[in-house]
Amino acid sequence: MHKNKRISLLLLLVSIMTALAPLKPAQVKAEADAAAHAQVAAYELISAMNVLRLSYGLPALIENATINAVAQATAQTMADGLLSWHIGNVAGRISAAGYGAGKKVYATENFAVASGGTIDQIMLMWSDYDHMRPATTPNYCHVGAGTAKASNGMTYYILQAAYISGEACDSTPPTGGGGTPGQPPIGYGIVTPVEKVEPNEEGNYVHEVKTGQSLWSIAVAYGVTIKEILAWNNLPAGYVLWPGDKLTIAGPESRALVTPTPRGNVSVAAPDADGSIVHEVQAYQYLYTIAKAYGVSVDSILTLNYLDVNWPLSIGQKLVIRGPDQTPTPTALPLTPLQRLTPDAEGKYYHTVVEGQALEWIANLYGVSLADLMAWNFLNPSSIIYPGERLLLQVTPPATITSTPAPATKTPLPSPTRTASPSPTATRALSPTPTATVPPASFSLTNNPLNWLWLLAVAAVGVAVYFVISAQRSKNQPQ
Repeated sequence: MHKNKRISLLLLLVSIMTALAPLKPAQVKAEADAAAHAQVAAYELISAMNVLRLSYGLPALIENATINAVAQATAQTMADGLLSWHIGNVAGRISAAGYGAGKKVYATENFAVASGGTIDQIMLMWSDYDHMRPATTPNYCHVGAGTAKASNGMTYYILQAAYISGEACDSTPPTGGGGTPGQPPIGYGIVTPVEKVEPNEEGNYVHEVKTGQSLWSIAVAYGVTIKEILAWNNLPAGYVLWPGDKLTIAGPESRALVTPTPRGNVSVAAPDADGSIVHEVQAYQYLYTIAKAYGVSVDSILTLNYLDVNWPLSIGQKLVIRGPDQTPTPTALPLTPLQRLTPDAEGKYYHTVVEGQALEWIANLYGVSLADLMAWNFLNPSSIIYPGERLLLQVTPPATITSTPAPATKTPLPSPTRTASPSPTATRALSPTPTATVPPASFSLTNNPLNWLWLLAVAAVGVAVYFVISAQRSKNQPQ
């Protein structure tokens, strides 16, 4: 009896494990797919460029093993050196590797640097005229790509397109038998074009994925971004398309989804309350199209945003198109060392010596001459000053500059009367010559002990004069 129960329990556990077994491999596969798409691969660059080329009615570029090798070597060299610009002479490097068999070779090179970038972001970096040459120039026949990770965590992406002078594309088969190691074989970059479907009654497209189509190719065909397709269909960032998947994409007349910005179009932002205009960069937009939409120059956008013409834009980046209309309130200038001086109880100004300071440095700090500084403090060129020592400064700090308020209404004043007081005059900021001290109007013996010395001196002179006069009179009297 107990044995049968044990067998029944064992069978029940086996049934449960069998039922749950398919769930685990599916989860592992999803994680593996997400990891595989965490970084853009070289063949995805080729695929994306070919989709864009097909959208312009041109045949897809043929992946070439020699160009692949040169592109990979270029990516590695740039990553090792953390370079910020092209190595140069791409046609010469491809030709030296054997492409063209010694004939004249023409080539172009695109490169991008990103940290965890998506194919959408990389293609946005290449949306200007020069980087679009592989997609818009009919002469190019072959393509190669490479990626390399740098020591700073950034990834370098390289795509090269080339053709041989005087030879048609179909007469120059690819060199070698395979593509870049660890990537799909040659021919992966040739993708199936995406044909747009008609919008439904809600103004949206429902696209059924075909074999050889990717999120990027579908996004380019419908003029939207990969991020928008994922959001509209509630798909994760690492989702891998399968043939038969149905994707809902918002159309220009969509009544149920947010309408995306069509490729090449720029929606002009309205001015803010202060008159400033800020544009948010969308997919397929670059400096020239944005400047043209707002009727401003590219240089103006670069200046307002402290940008360089060679720096790529990113989706969601905010660009100042026009600054505010009103003039900003002037900011008070920082105080100079002279203006920061505070008089002591006697009304005099001093500098407290800090370790490492010299007489000449202190004189330059306050804009006075070294000779005056030494004279004020009874010093000479051989004198030594010590930290904590106070040096007298016979200066008058200039007034602090502040913002001037609006002029007030003039109030009539009574006619001035002449007084003995001198009229105010401008005070010099620095006075190298010490100002003479004017005696106070009221003389008091309690003000200063030196006044007693003055009184005694005057009395002594008076007594001396008295005796001299008396002696002279006695001499002149008759005996």
